[in-house]
Amino acid sequence: MLLFTEGLSSQREIISGIKSLFPSLFIVSTHSQERPEIHEFSDITEAEPKDVDERLNFLRDIIRKYGIKLLHAGKHTLWYEAHRSLIESLGVTLVTGVSDVEMFDIADSKIRFARLMEQYRLPVVPSIEITSASQLEDELKSRPFGHDALYCVKPVKGIYGMGFWKLSDEVPPARCFYDTDSRMANTGVFLHAMKLNEDFKPLVLMPYLDGPERSVDMVVKNGNVVKAVARVKKGSYQTFESQGPAIDLATACASVLKADGIVNVQTRNAPDGSPVLLEINLRPSGGIGYLAHSGINLPAVFVQTYLGLEPLSNAVERLIPDMMVRPLTQAIVV
Repeated sequence: MLLFTEGLSSQREIISGIKSLFPSLFIVSTHSQERPEIHEFSDITEAEPKDVDERLNFLRDIIRKYGIKLLHAGKHTLWYEAHRSLIESLGVTLVTGVSDVEMFDIADSKIRFARLMEQYRLPVVPSIEITSASQLEDELKSRPFGHDALYCVKPVKGIYGMGFWKLSDEVPPARCFYDTDSRMANTGVFLHAMKLNEDFKPLVLMPYLDGPERSVDMVVKNGNVVKAVARVKKGSYQTFESQGPAIDLATACASVLKADGIVNVQTRNAPDGSPVLLEINLRPSGGIGYLAHSGINLPAVFVQTYLGLEPLSNAVERLIPDMMVRPLTQAIVV
């Protein structure tokens, strides 16, 4: 009775978490590619059509065939929102991460997101939109965030931290090529590359905040946070929090954006130790599976909330004190 359409790889951990506490819940998952590692814990998998014009009929057939009551859309959020009335007329509850398309567009733009948070007086990392290499050069010379700050850039739109670089005059010119994990680039080398780039894509210029970084995973319904857990990133390790100023800030952010579903808010600490917002992802995070070790089963809370199931045991609500995890790369047989 639960359908997960094409989503990110963390969908595997989400379904696993649900099945661990609701083993009898019938779960269907779909994808446009062959992805058995994602669908390992699903009861049934179906191949999504390549042609977007066939998607609605495909969903109609799946919903009727399996008696689907809840549909979690992973990708193609705007398409699903454009067809929300038709989809929900089939007797399902549609969850896309948003309840307002305008808020999705705002969350997708780091500049617009920062401006909205400022309007609501929520602390957010200061940001300047950069539309050309010459503007970037001028801003770096003027040092708008102070002369002692380390400056960084990232694309206005993007995920997974792609395109994020810390800029410094002090690092060797070639460091970004042989030490990519440091995310450090020589300012002059970066500017030179941007000037040679004929297809300049807008960037966000910000001061770099040393941290720690918190990734707050949460279940939200119509802007109201049901459950939130923060993963505190400390080098290669992560610990967990179920309360604190970062979670309070993330809760306020999700409320402003009218989030709806499993979403993620990222914060970092300012120099005074208080959290500031970096961004909100109106989708499950890539690290949501780590919560399986925390004592809080957020995917199961999602199912409980949206399907109106009986209250779960305390196993999904009690944070294990002092739990620490280290993410690893693993292989599975498919």
